[in-house]
Amino acid sequence: MIPNDFSTDGNSLHHNLGNKGSVCTIRVGSRSLPLYPLVIVGLGLLNTILLLTAIVIGIYCENNYLPSLPTFLSIGGQASEVSAPHQITVQALIVEVKQLQVMQTDAIKAQEEAQQALKKELMSHQQLKLQLEQNKTLSNNIQRQLETLHVEKATLQSDTSDTEGSCGRCLPGWFLANTTCYFHSKSTSNPLKNWHDSRADCIRRGANLTVIDSLEEQLNLHEALPRLDPSIRPWWSKPGGVWFGLSDIQSEGNWVWLNNVTLQGEGYWIPGEPNDYGQREDCAALMVMKNPRAAWFDADCQGEKEWLCEMEPN
Repeated sequence: MIPNDFSTDGNSLHHNLGNKGSVCTIRVGSRSLPLYPLVIVGLGLLNTILLLTAIVIGIYCENNYLPSLPTFLSIGGQASEVSAPHQITVQALIVEVKQLQVMQTDAIKAQEEAQQALKKELMSHQQLKLQLEQNKTLSNNIQRQLETLHVEKATLQSDTSDTEGSCGRCLPGWFLANTTCYFHSKSTSNPLKNWHDSRADCIRRGANLTVIDSLEEQLNLHEALPRLDPSIRPWWSKPGGVWFGLSDIQSEGNWVWLNNVTLQGEGYWIPGEPNDYGQREDCAALMVMKNPRAAWFDADCQGEKEWLCEMEPN
């Protein structure tokens, strides 16, 4: 036997049957409500709660446990794989990091290659610098050799000229003027000498200091010997001149040649000479300037000068 009603905690459930079927009601307080609509509403609420719970659990699991699983959507009855936005970002970052790693590796390799190339360039630069220094040293040596060769060439040319000019009648280093061979010490590396040592050098060469016994000879020597320009410096400003074979050593004012011939006439003295300055100027010297008739002066025999030797040609 089925009870007609059932009450729980003050609520009663009535089951009424009529011609059209049975109607179930539930009493809530003093009111009776139909049972089926309430059941439907309750099921809807439960379904909503379950759906929300499922969504929350799904999101939580996707964020924490399944970051790489794709999301599938049904489009036109076919499953389509759609990546979540955060998944796209992570994949892009991974790809970018890999690209950056490749770029870093390439950059390191390029840097190492550049360092190697720089090292090679530095070594090449050092070798080139060393080669330049060696070339500079070699060039300096060659330059010195050329200068030496030029000097030797000039000496040979001078000797050749002297030999050709004298037709072989004078010794090398001597020059022929008219019918006499002369040796001028300036054409050699001989140091300056006093009058007595100059005469001794001429004697050692088989000659003697020059005796100028004619105007013709004076003119010839004036043309052959180096000329001093008085406009550059006064002839008396420095010790200079060329010793020749005239002196008044035996008797002051009595000028005698080395061949024991007394000077005839006035000679070819520079104006104001001889002046026996200091009462010791007893030897004659030659200073070639503009006027060949004014070229002699007296000087201290101990002074050092160039000298001029003469000898008969061969």
